[in-house]
Amino acid sequence: MPITKRTVLACGVLAVALLLLANSRTWVEGSVSDAVVQSARTSASGGKAAPAVLAATLVGAAAVLAAITTGRVARWIAAVIAVLAGVIAIVATIVVIRGPESTLRDSATSLTGHTGDQTVTASLTFWPWVGLLGGVLLLLTGLLTVLGARAWSGLSSRYDAPAARAAKTRSDWDLLSDGEDPTDLPSGSDTIDPPRPAG
Repeated sequence: MPITKRTVLACGVLAVALLLLANSRTWVEGSVSDAVVQSARTSASGGKAAPAVLAATLVGAAAVLAAITTGRVARWIAAVIAVLAGVIAIVATIVVIRGPESTLRDSATSLTGHTGDQTVTASLTFWPWVGLLGGVLLLLTGLLTVLGARAWSGLSSRYDAPAARAAKTRSDWDLLSDGEDPTDLPSGSDTIDPPRPAG
């Protein structure tokens, strides 16, 4: 089954939507206690817990758009960027999932400025898992682009401006490069009209 641009676009849009949604929600919540603040409830959103996720999401969104609208070389580059963006989002999310206490401690330290011994109790919400799914889908989008890019073309010429379409007319130089004689074609600039009989 061929991989179409529509499939890649749908996968990419879903990935970006999940990542943006997860980034704005609470990922870790719990309490932090030390000699200064005693015990305080705190939480960290995706943007604070894993700021690299938002950066990867924006880069990935741009890469997906480029992958379905540009030429072959740019498309391959965009596919690689989308894969890397997905990997970054996945790694950043896994760091939070594996160490919610560390994430909450860092968040509390940035808010209070206290860096002494702290006792942290933290728990994950389900939003990190949503972010992880978004990262996987972004990675999948890049891989699908790599697999399907060979069969794709750029944007249809109907989206070009009239001047751009006119510029696509083959020049005499293009004809010569292809082994054709432009003087044999009506469109060639060097066409020689047949001699007229003397009157």
